[in-house]
Amino acid sequence: MPIRVPTEARREEVFPAELAGTIEFHRFESQVLRDNPWGDPAVRTVTVYRPPSGRTEGAPLLLLLSGFTGAGWEHAHRPAYLRSTRIRRLDALIRTKRVPEAVLVAPDCLTSLGGSQYLNSSATGRYEDHVVDEVLPWAQDRYGTGATAALGTSSGGYGSLVLAMRHPDRIRAAASNAGDAGFEYCYLPEFPTAVRTLRAAGGPEAHLRRMLSAPTSRFGPANRDVQALELMAYASCYSPDESVPGTFDLPFDLETGELRSEVWERWLAWDPVRMAGTDRYRDALGRLAYLYVDGGTEDEYGLDLGARMFAAAARRGGIAVDHEEFVGGHADAVPRYDVMIPRLLRAIAPDGGR
Repeated sequence: MPIRVPTEARREEVFPAELAGTIEFHRFESQVLRDNPWGDPAVRTVTVYRPPSGRTEGAPLLLLLSGFTGAGWEHAHRPAYLRSTRIRRLDALIRTKRVPEAVLVAPDCLTSLGGSQYLNSSATGRYEDHVVDEVLPWAQDRYGTGATAALGTSSGGYGSLVLAMRHPDRIRAAASNAGDAGFEYCYLPEFPTAVRTLRAAGGPEAHLRRMLSAPTSRFGPANRDVQALELMAYASCYSPDESVPGTFDLPFDLETGELRSEVWERWLAWDPVRMAGTDRYRDALGRLAYLYVDGGTEDEYGLDLGARMFAAAARRGGIAVDHEEFVGGHADAVPRYDVMIPRLLRAIAPDGGR
């Protein structure tokens, strides 16, 4: 029996449509990243999406933050078969008139260990300042944009929540897809594997020397080497040793595997769940025009539970938060942008995006 191909069901992810808008790459020389402890580049590529009309004056600005090991320029690539990108989701929404035109800016906050969590750290450098005090004002001035909303997945979702809580004067709305939260669930389960991996490698420095000197093709929770690297990256952001720039403390003892409570408490202070329970950050959340969190019910890092915890903490403080769950794992992120983008733009666009 001949098999018919139902081409009428074919989505544009098979043969991606031409972008209606345009993507620009800008060479950005950061002042706050100069002389960072690891010697990571101070010159970064800032990626900008301009809407189809080319008009940007007064348009809402979306601040897209990438996940661990990601950078803004990755969202500009042509997607693989049956896949899409965050920028293409925005472009399709605008092209089909489901959302008003908007500008998107995506910074590059990659570090030698794969990510900055968008925080200032004596180990990594001043990435919070880079985003909030450099990239955002630059984009707003250059393109004359209106209100700003932050969004992202995983570490990008984490950055969206934390930067919105710390800078509600700059960021009017935030959306987190599977953002790091509920640190006991998303980080603690990885500690035993990291201890074993680092001990087998001969210690953290030996492990990093090997990882940084050769490419790897496997990322994700199944790769023990990457898992250990990832935890050291988080430690460089959450528990830097301020007495020795460029260094950091691990939250576990490498000899016994025991939790180092004094270091772990420093990590927990950066957990969005804890932050939402403090007066300072509760007040900041109350100033946002819109707040969204979600997680997949099969998330490998338990971040659906982190989203639940954050939403509960925010609501206990009287904060309105849009919380959703979806069937999928940690990598099932891109379709969620069809949910997040329209809601963010309704909240910050002139006349509610009508």
